[in-house]
Amino acid sequence: MDYRKWILPSLAIIGSMTALLVVFWSHRTEPTPLIIFPAAQSPYEHAIYGAGMIEASTENIAIGTPFIEPIAEIYVTKGDNVQAGDALLKQDTRSLEAQEQTAQSQLSAAQINYENLKTQFSFYERLTDKRAVSEQSYSAAYYAMLQAQEQVKVAETTLQQIKTDIERSTIRAPVDGKILQINAHVGEIYAPESYGITQSYSTLPTAQILMGTISPLQMRIDIDEEDCWRFRRGAQATAFVRGNTKIHFPMKFVRVEPYIIPKTAFTGETIERIDTRVLQVLYQFEPMDLPIYPGQLLDVFIEAPALPKGHP
Repeated sequence: MDYRKWILPSLAIIGSMTALLVVFWSHRTEPTPLIIFPAAQSPYEHAIYGAGMIEASTENIAIGTPFIEPIAEIYVTKGDNVQAGDALLKQDTRSLEAQEQTAQSQLSAAQINYENLKTQFSFYERLTDKRAVSEQSYSAAYYAMLQAQEQVKVAETTLQQIKTDIERSTIRAPVDGKILQINAHVGEIYAPESYGITQSYSTLPTAQILMGTISPLQMRIDIDEEDCWRFRRGAQATAFVRGNTKIHFPMKFVRVEPYIIPKTAFTGETIERIDTRVLQVLYQFEPMDLPIYPGQLLDVFIEAPALPKGHP
């Protein structure tokens, strides 16, 4: 029997079956993945949406150093709770201490000079007959004593200023709060003009120490300029955690930042902006045991009046 005549028909049948299998598998419907946490839905009948950034209720405080000197010691770590007046870090004070010794010597010299001129003038004062000396000599001695007295005051002020600078070299907490970030290290030198601290979220990490009061926490909410007219002071607001909308909580109105600003894209770049301006409103809430942190971005719905009929 000649089997060669069956080869082509067999290959055709195999090819057809393969094509059918490919078509079958390519048209299989993939199962719809289970959505564990659906997107946040407004709890109000009519609402404004805004993106909210959590910050300290004192606003995030960027701690810097007043002098161009190395950092000698850092007394706190990230997450520490501090009281107002607690030492946070200290700059090297050896240069200031040397200036203090010089100023102390200058004060001593000024005091000696003053006592000397004061004694010389007292000789003129004890004369029973003032005509024994010329009026010019008397006046010169008097004003020399006054000048020496003023030099003592200048030396005292200089010494006090240096002591104040030494005291300022230890940076202290301005308020009760928590240490949120530490970007400084022992031995580093920071020039005050290079801090670049502004109200922009993205520049805050450049602070040597970032701190603030976190009980309560504060939510800074950006409302698109197209929705600003619908916002009402004191309106109720609810925040939803991104990634788990089951975690949500109400907030208390604090105030409105009255100046509309360009919306900053939250990418860490200070110059990156989008073509939108926003009104910033502030709400507060107690964190309690909520798994949320300063710097976190949340979805916020603010109760608002209904849109007019016919509004798109």
